[in-house]
Amino acid sequence: MYKPILVISLNNVAFKTEPFPLFPFHIILCSLFFRAAINERERETRRVIMSPEKKSRNFPPITECRDGEYDSIAADLDGTLLLSRSSFPYFMLVAVEAGSLFRGLILLLSLPFVIISYLIVSESLGIQILIFISLAGLKIRDIELVSRAVLPRFYAADVRKDSFEVFDKCKRKVVVTANPIVMVEAFVKDYLGGDKVLGTEIEVNPKSNRATGFVKKPGVLVGDLKRLAILKEFGDESPDLGLGDRTSDHDFMSLCKVLFQSFNQIFNDRL
Repeated sequence: MYKPILVISLNNVAFKTEPFPLFPFHIILCSLFFRAAINERERETRRVIMSPEKKSRNFPPITECRDGEYDSIAADLDGTLLLSRSSFPYFMLVAVEAGSLFRGLILLLSLPFVIISYLIVSESLGIQILIFISLAGLKIRDIELVSRAVLPRFYAADVRKDSFEVFDKCKRKVVVTANPIVMVEAFVKDYLGGDKVLGTEIEVNPKSNRATGFVKKPGVLVGDLKRLAILKEFGDESPDLGLGDRTSDHDFMSLCKVLFQSFNQIFNDRL
């Protein structure tokens, strides 16, 4: 069941009404915590059972990858192909442009809780909360319009030059990210020249064609789920080059033949 949000008018410009889930917020957050705990346990079990012997985690910086051409590449997005490690500003843009200022305000006020969940509980839970607050109740068509018309110019201003130069030289280019596919696919394919986006798939109500705010199985694409996605996409042929920037990227990077890591000078493994 949905209820409309009040129309806000500033300087004679009226912002459209939008539906927002009429559920107790604390119940939804508890559900997200419960889902995240189960998913983390399942991923840890799979990692113990399925993962091969761990490889070295000391990867050279992307600045050392200058010469040579590679047939295929698997690269993370935030912090790797983009300078910013945080996807929050892009979720805020979608919340405001496809939703309303009120939704954007809720997302902003929820940021401390998102950060605490991300750092203390799991990366997956923090992103699930961002997805729920930003997208729940929005029409998929509106999200796609914002992803094509608004997000690319902000993503383009944040592209990391050294990573993109390496990415652009490859023939088969795959981006693996925790972000929803619907938010990043247009930018990756139209602006970065990527061939495929492996990301988080959001649930859609088939009757209303609106996002439910939850994600499809196997969940938010982080850690070992990125590794499984790469295995499914490439099969027996490992990507020639792997690019990542944080510890949770090491699972999929270890499948690649040549590994490089993007390093930010200030916060490591943060939103």
